[in-house]
Amino acid sequence: MSSPRAQMLACGVLVGAVLAAACGTGPAPDAAGQPRDGRAGLQLTGTVGGRQVAVSDGAPRLIVGDCDPQDGPDDDVCLVSRDIDGTLVRLLIENPEVLEAGASVPVADVDCPPRACDALTDVAVVELQVGVGEQTRRATGGLVTTSVVQPRLRYAGTLTLEFPDGRLAGGFDVVPRSDD
Repeated sequence: MSSPRAQMLACGVLVGAVLAAACGTGPAPDAAGQPRDGRAGLQLTGTVGGRQVAVSDGAPRLIVGDCDPQDGPDDDVCLVSRDIDGTLVRLLIENPEVLEAGASVPVADVDCPPRACDALTDVAVVELQVGVGEQTRRATGGLVTTSVVQPRLRYAGTLTLEFPDGRLAGGFDVVPRSDD
């Protein structure tokens, strides 16, 4: 018969093994297009239109291409997620060519049709949709700072967005999901 201390040690080892198996990291990420430094996903907080928005999503959808086809063909980067109460949240960068690793770009409300927005190089045009079927709102100010830009593979950085009726801030480190 083993001592109580030996039983506790064996139990601790067993619990540790079970937790390690359940919380394992899975296969090692490949070199291109994987979030790094524990910042995977999308985190946003703020209030817009009198509504509290809080997103903490480790695997939001990244859509690169035309994310808003009803507005005419253009190139966009979209981050699609749900806030903590399950409401759809869609963050859309209308002119992704302005994003550059290690750079900060001011956000501005520029009145431009989609193709014309793509050509802007001095400001980021960012829109937000909260709720299915809701209209998007264009940010009127703020800043997008990107630390990583691998077009179509990975985007990482921080942002602050100002709207006439609120403010949103957060961070992102996103890659295409394996199920997309």
